[in-house]
Amino acid sequence: MTDYPDEKALVEELYALIRYVYRRKLAEEIIRAFEDAFQTRSPEERLAICEQWIDFYRAHRYKKAMRRRRPTSRERMTPCSACGYPVSHRHHLWDVATHGENKVTVQLCANCHELHHLLYNVLARDSEHSRKLALTVLASERVSPQAVQQLVGWCRAIMRYEVENGWLEGYKLSDQWLDEKLKWSDYRQRVESRV
Repeated sequence: MTDYPDEKALVEELYALIRYVYRRKLAEEIIRAFEDAFQTRSPEERLAICEQWIDFYRAHRYKKAMRRRRPTSRERMTPCSACGYPVSHRHHLWDVATHGENKVTVQLCANCHELHHLLYNVLARDSEHSRKLALTVLASERVSPQAVQQLVGWCRAIMRYEVENGWLEGYKLSDQWLDEKLKWSDYRQRVESRV
């Protein structure tokens, strides 16, 4: 079947993609159908078929990689890692849109989950809308200072990773940026004066 030197590699890639996208039994049926079709085709036709279907299955592989795994009951019944609320969401520290489904997660309640996204958008994306909301939450003093500190720490850890990979400007990790965007010094003074 391999009249062209790269044909074998293309066929192997095609079959690997099919095995990734589908469960074993269905994948093997699809592969058998391709093998039957390849027997009656010329080398040029086989290459064209491989190239077309590889593109198709790469798109499906990407779609499958981006699909979020449903949380388990055990995960839902895990307390929030920031504030301790008894039920939580699985929050991807490395966001799914950029990194696909990954295991870099923490369990956060709905409020801490939303606050984490607001803080990240303020610090990494310089979102004025998120800044107004985050400052309102911080001024309300309804979120424990320990939870806020934890969430800001996670945001900065993610940002450090993004800076190291060249995806984010380094100045956004500075204490000055944190103070400018979240009035962090004022917040800390208010918290310390309450103790």
